[in-house]
Amino acid sequence: MDKALEEKLTNGGRVPLPVGVNLQKLVAADKIVEGIRKGDGMAVAEFKHHLGARFSEHLTTGDDFIFAFSQLTALEVDRQFVEADRTWTDAIDTEVVRSFDAPKVYSINYDNVTGFERPQTEAGKPGHVPPIVPESSPYPMFKLGAEEAASGSIHKAGGLFSLSFERIVSDAGVLVPQLPGIITDFLLEREEYDAWTGLFTFIGGTPNHLKAGTNVDGTAVVADAPISRSALAGALTQARAGEINGRKVSVTSYNVLVPVGQADVAQFYINNYRVTGQTDSDGYDISFNGYNPLSGIAGVVETEYLTGTQWAVIPVKGSIRGGSSRRFYNLGRLQGFEGPDVRIENVTGNYQSGGDVSPFAGSFETDDARMRGRIICGGLGWNPEYAVISDGDGV
Repeated sequence: MDKALEEKLTNGGRVPLPVGVNLQKLVAADKIVEGIRKGDGMAVAEFKHHLGARFSEHLTTGDDFIFAFSQLTALEVDRQFVEADRTWTDAIDTEVVRSFDAPKVYSINYDNVTGFERPQTEAGKPGHVPPIVPESSPYPMFKLGAEEAASGSIHKAGGLFSLSFERIVSDAGVLVPQLPGIITDFLLEREEYDAWTGLFTFIGGTPNHLKAGTNVDGTAVVADAPISRSALAGALTQARAGEINGRKVSVTSYNVLVPVGQADVAQFYINNYRVTGQTDSDGYDISFNGYNPLSGIAGVVETEYLTGTQWAVIPVKGSIRGGSSRRFYNLGRLQGFEGPDVRIENVTGNYQSGGDVSPFAGSFETDDARMRGRIICGGLGWNPEYAVISDGDGV
């Protein structure tokens, strides 16, 4: 078997070959599909022939070409899905989980220690720091009993796509090239929705809303203020003051999330900071660059899932310090099923003359063919304390 060809025709193993479809059949089917994409009338005619429709749509026994075509469609959906431009990936990382249950993280229970009592060896030592063990003394016993479960979980989503036999026959040259893109866009919408709505549901609670306060330069911030330099500075101060289990958060940089079309406004506030008030010998005002309190903001990301005056501040991917247990929010995927799944229904009956009917020749009852697209994902929130969100209404 040609390993390079197998790698190409399974997208690196992400779309395994179905039973009964070998590489040779895929190559032959791919030539027909490629011909259809190029507008080759002979390729369209050959496609119809394999559907069981030829010589003025007279039905004959189908063959297994359609299963190779289904595999090619699944391959193209997978390729387009992987290469698709996404807005959420600029702000949200992914996490692979092993089940549909909310994932858990086991941690050390520092409040349940046996062996000796703190502060026997070190008075004032924080509980999360391993203790010194004196000579010939037993090690203290820490139990892995505390569990932290994510907020949210993964789920499957998708739909069936019904194609009438008449439509397949009459519009094969138009439908075949468009079908993978239609399915891909359909599944990408769900992924985008899960990523963003999961995030804003997770950080939308009262504790994460922008609070009133006064910045280091004396500017005032009102609760849920609209975006401005002072509001952004207040959000950074609030985010950096967050605590998880009594310990301050540690984040190196943040992203600002804004509605679509508002990135330029946010960038203006972030990048246009100058100190003024001096004059030269001719009486002209002098301005010069000064310390920018918003330097901790690395970028601005637009999303259609924020509207009006809403905005938020969240950690940049990979910017959280403190070990693997210090997590914020990810889009979860199921291990082994990270990409889309596309299948064609094969409940079509048999011809009187014998042989299976091609799925694209239609179902027994309605002559409709059906394909199914599926995606498995979901928002997983761990520690909302890292984020600040504002409705922008000043209330």
